[in-house]
Amino acid sequence: MQDVFIRSLTFVLIIIMGYTLKKLKILKKEDANVLATIIMNITLPCALLTSASGIELNILIFVLICIGILSNVIMIFIGNYAMKKESGIMRGTYMLNVSGYNIGNFALAFVQSFFPGLGVVYLCSFDIGNALMGLGITYAMSSYVASGESDFKIGDLLKKLFSSIPFDVYVIIFILAIFKIPVPAFLLSITSTIGAGNSFLAMLMIGLMMELKISPTETRNVVRVITLRMIGTIVLSCITYFLLPIPILAKKILILSYFAPLSTVSAVFSKKIGYHGDMPATANSLSIIIGVLCTTLLLLIFI
Repeated sequence: MQDVFIRSLTFVLIIIMGYTLKKLKILKKEDANVLATIIMNITLPCALLTSASGIELNILIFVLICIGILSNVIMIFIGNYAMKKESGIMRGTYMLNVSGYNIGNFALAFVQSFFPGLGVVYLCSFDIGNALMGLGITYAMSSYVASGESDFKIGDLLKKLFSSIPFDVYVIIFILAIFKIPVPAFLLSITSTIGAGNSFLAMLMIGLMMELKISPTETRNVVRVITLRMIGTIVLSCITYFLLPIPILAKKILILSYFAPLSTVSAVFSKKIGYHGDMPATANSLSIIIGVLCTTLLLLIFI
């Protein structure tokens, strides 16, 4: 259990490091945009390719992929419904921040340590569906809602989807798995080295974006987002554990996934659709603290 606490503490310390560097004016809040660009276009795609390569498709894998998609869809509708009387930008922002799970930068590290092998395969399978939503479809949907456009154009949706490099990487991974084509070892060696820095950069970015002093309105939004996520997470966990006819290990991995923090890209996409407040970054940071505590407790129960 010592490893659980050490790994959890590491994530928190990196966030504090980023926040401290900003307060000391060694780095600026605007530098988070540079880190976000590096993460989205370089380190995250490499981390995804490294962790998800070699997946062999079977019925359970497809079920977990579908659960990854469906869990996001449920949370998207919860976020949209909760803000149905608000502006399009606010609704879109809630859709982005209530849904999505930080698997590659958070849950994967724990599962690799405590459920290696099959547990990692189950997690990556869930994350394929999660990533298809969080790295593409959710952004396209929230962008559509935020824009207030009356016509939904499938061409615009596909353009937004495939403009996301991490989304493209998962499409490639899925195609390779279908045709059982292995990723060359030399390429995995390169991507694993580059992808290894993804967690650090992601946590540092959150620290730079985090603002502890926020307006009362933003504080209310943070509380609402976290509350909606926790309600949805608890409901999904109960359904998974008591109703789904899947192996117990798969149930444990899914529950760990549900309790993962907000997706790292939620704050980035929130800015892209026109929301410029501090709620996404603050909610993300708070969800990491909650995620650390919940994951630690779950591991103590599951192991």
